[in-house]
Amino acid sequence: MNDEPDIGFFPDYHEHEDFQPAMLALSHLVVQWNWAEHNFNVLLWQYVGDFNTGSMYTAGLGNQSRADALLALARLHEKDGEIVDRILFSIKAFGRIKDNRNALVHAHSVTYHYSEEPKPRWVRGSKNPKNIHVYCFADISDIVSNLDAACQLAMFLGEIMVYYASPLRPKPSLAKFPLPDSLVPHPVPRTEREASPQSRPE
Repeated sequence: MNDEPDIGFFPDYHEHEDFQPAMLALSHLVVQWNWAEHNFNVLLWQYVGDFNTGSMYTAGLGNQSRADALLALARLHEKDGEIVDRILFSIKAFGRIKDNRNALVHAHSVTYHYSEEPKPRWVRGSKNPKNIHVYCFADISDIVSNLDAACQLAMFLGEIMVYYASPLRPKPSLAKFPLPDSLVPHPVPRTEREASPQSRPE
């Protein structure tokens, strides 16, 4: 028996009642990601040695630059190879969840046509001038897997923060958690007519 909603093609599926649980899960992912991102910054500040200096340093950095800085500082200051290895994994998780979260949060349309693809299509603008837009496929299970991973990442980073802040130095968990699958981007190239200046209206 097919449990998929029988709605045919729906060009604004994010407005459809069947999609509301996914939108709710997405709102939770946004907050959990912010928590993980904050803990990522705080850990970097701890390696810098001063929160005020660290926060000034990270204010102008993008996520990739923060990840590079955290890895460099961890390798410089951390003597425990297991923790360095776990930070390497955290940086990988950070990048994966960030990319997936951005693909979903920056979507301007969510379309659905079960006869073509069993998952909704999330469409967003493309930064590449050769493409008119880019899209990925994701359903609520994909959103929840990223939500779970963001929560686990935030908690692990928090454990390392406590490890450095507490005089008791409680050893953080070194267990690695499953990473969500990458939401593969599908670019849609502009047609020659769309790309041609002559085809643009006056």
